[in-house]
Amino acid sequence: MTNFFHDDKPLHFIFPIDGDCLNSFDGIVTKEAFKIKAVVFAAPGSHVTVNGAETEFDGKNYSAWITLSPKSTVLTATDGVNSDVIKVFDVRQTEKKYRISSDDNILFLRDINNHKDTYKSIFENPYLAVYKRAHDLYGAKAHINLFYETDELNTFKQNREYFNLSMMTDKFKPEFEQNSDWLRFSFHANAEYPDKPYRHTSALRIAQDAQKVMEQIKRFAGDKSLAKVTTVHWGEATRDCTVALRKLGYRALAGYFEFTSDKKPLVAYYYPDNLISHVGARDFWVNTQDDILHARIDLVMNAFKYSDLIPRLEKIRQQPHRAGFLELMIHEQYFYPYYSRYIPEFEKIVTDAAGWAYNNGYTGAFFSDLLLD
Repeated sequence: MTNFFHDDKPLHFIFPIDGDCLNSFDGIVTKEAFKIKAVVFAAPGSHVTVNGAETEFDGKNYSAWITLSPKSTVLTATDGVNSDVIKVFDVRQTEKKYRISSDDNILFLRDINNHKDTYKSIFENPYLAVYKRAHDLYGAKAHINLFYETDELNTFKQNREYFNLSMMTDKFKPEFEQNSDWLRFSFHANAEYPDKPYRHTSALRIAQDAQKVMEQIKRFAGDKSLAKVTTVHWGEATRDCTVALRKLGYRALAGYFEFTSDKKPLVAYYYPDNLISHVGARDFWVNTQDDILHARIDLVMNAFKYSDLIPRLEKIRQQPHRAGFLELMIHEQYFYPYYSRYIPEFEKIVTDAAGWAYNNGYTGAFFSDLLLD
């Protein structure tokens, strides 16, 4: 597996590491420049430079203040014999922005399709109306990850008729397109079950599943509504799978980058533990080898009591490397009273989170618009 920290080299960067996305808290910002203190490990007594700048030795590591270029900078450290080369990114434009995303979605589309002869707007669907209120009140932008199909599940208290995205009417395509500046859709998985469907599967399998969903989104919601970002169902996938998604146009994958109580990776794709910890402590990180941006999901809003929402948001706000861009996520099924784990405060969770962000100076944004265009 790739050594993302390069610490198998006799000379290597300690900070930043390859792919780091740097915000104002990582350095010094003036009207003229954004500077960071690059730190390098090398043998004592070495003559180390970074991008030609002389370094200082503190008895353990070498460091130098480096001015970053707009967008991205290649940093080269060398002692004349050994060297390390990394690429880092200036993401200050994402500071004080937030996005609401939702996983496991399909039921609201079935409802819209079932009411295609009576609904005059997609926002007559009560679930989609929640995001519309958050947008209208607080400027929220919503990203919704879709299943291709759904069937009766034992987690629901009533039978559900079969539905897949090919059955969705295209009657509302103009309205979806008109709202694509704040409402977008993406591939999540073929269906809710089996669990962790891409943990050990082939690139072909995930590509086929993703293409099915993408084709249908474009058909019923238009090209403008199709996002170039997703969270893979359960956030587990082989490297081949993530590369397959990149080839299909997915330039970013979001995840929790955390560990379970028994120290197993949680929604962190295929990465090693040390990188999961690193990414989980920041807003973004780029796998430069595969050209994939990863976003840290800061809060899964259906995973705790409603009363804990604001305290948890406040706690995240105290972490400078995670508070720049807030990624707030929820799951569709918790909206429905006939779901076994129904959350009556679902709408309040979404709107209160958006309201908190707005009142703390955040504005709704798609990080893809800020980083990937």
